[in-house]
Amino acid sequence: MIATLSQIKTLLNLTGTSKDTLISALIPEAEAKYLQIRNYPFHQFYGNITNTSKTIAGITLYPSTVRDLSISSYKSTASFINRMDYLYSSLKSIDNYVTEVNDTANSVEIDTVASSTADSVVFTVYPQGSKMVAAKLIQYMMNSNSMNGLRSESVGSYSWSKGDTSNPYGVPDDIFKSIKRYVTA
Repeated sequence: MIATLSQIKTLLNLTGTSKDTLISALIPEAEAKYLQIRNYPFHQFYGNITNTSKTIAGITLYPSTVRDLSISSYKSTASFINRMDYLYSSLKSIDNYVTEVNDTANSVEIDTVASSTADSVVFTVYPQGSKMVAAKLIQYMMNSNSMNGLRSESVGSYSWSKGDTSNPYGVPDDIFKSIKRYVTA
């Protein structure tokens, strides 16, 4: 999951619970829109975690990631992870930023210790800044409601218009431009 309900509420400075159901419903929609714009799946890998340790060791690329990456250009399988990417594993409640990448040991350090020990945990790698982009997407989706897709509207003396976007995805340009796109040949 690109972000949790509490993370989105924190990033958008929302309090109370009146919009929790809507935000929860929009989180997977925001992730889907992010992926549509990105045009490339999020990387996944297997790794081993140890209780009270910040190290994820024994990194092995998930089969779909192996198909998507040119592995020969990396020193180790940990090399495709960047410092400040964040890792998510729903099974082991890992939702942490990467603080160090150790190519030699084929491991990464995260910002908080693990609360359990497990081998071959599947992690999804989200790019740096993707939580904020997801929050902006959700805010846009919450605010656009019935006016989505309209360029202008006039009712009596009331007039409303929306500026053009230069992207085909129907999202504000600042959101579109903050997502690193991958173009396949």
